[in-house]
Amino acid sequence: MSAPAGGPEPSGPAAPARASAQTLDRGLRVLEMIAMSDAPVTLAELSRQMCLHRSIVYRLLRTLRDHHLVAHTSHGYVIGTRAQSLGRRTLPILQQIAKPEIAKLAARVGLTSFFVVRDGDEAVTLVSVEVESARSRNVYSPGDRHPLTLGSPGIAMLAGESPRAGERPEVTQARGRGYAFTRSEVVPGLATVSAPVSSAPGHAVAAVSIAFIVERPGHAQIEAVLDAARVIMARLRAELSSGAVLPGMD
Repeated sequence: MSAPAGGPEPSGPAAPARASAQTLDRGLRVLEMIAMSDAPVTLAELSRQMCLHRSIVYRLLRTLRDHHLVAHTSHGYVIGTRAQSLGRRTLPILQQIAKPEIAKLAARVGLTSFFVVRDGDEAVTLVSVEVESARSRNVYSPGDRHPLTLGSPGIAMLAGESPRAGERPEVTQARGRGYAFTRSEVVPGLATVSAPVSSAPGHAVAAVSIAFIVERPGHAQIEAVLDAARVIMARLRAELSSGAVLPGMD
């Protein structure tokens, strides 16, 4: 019998290790798909999206349920309490520093305010304080991500670093004025203003942002964003100087 097109299957100790890695990869994909969905996800939907038999996906879901990482409802699967508690422990230093300042910013400007961190080539919302207002919009939730090159949070972080060849003109402009402004780049109709937060000169790790729909940002709103970014940055650098660590970011 001829070998499979991809070569012979590994035998011995390597085979169980490979199978375990594949199972883990599939389980993490299921967890991510559920977490990123705005509505409960059914077994049939997960099976179709992953191109796997329902029985395989069900076994993955059963394991995730055993660990309270997902939960089952009458409408499908949702993220579980254990996953939510783990999420609250993401970058705890930044969360502890940013949460009160983002809350103060939201109260000061009367607009949804959020704190975004860099994850490789993506911008990920870490903290969000929503404000119900015709001038604002509640669309940035913790865990939401988008390319670093789109939207004012990512542009602000890129502007907080040294100039690079081929960078967007908006990055250059943001570097000169200290903040970034974009409209309809991530969410149609939504505008955001962001200021970078650097752990050290030239090393931006996060951004402070506000979101609104109608008007352009005024001087008072921009100053509020810059003030919040300065406070968070000063506290972050103080923590780092005393020995705190930002995994993969500092």
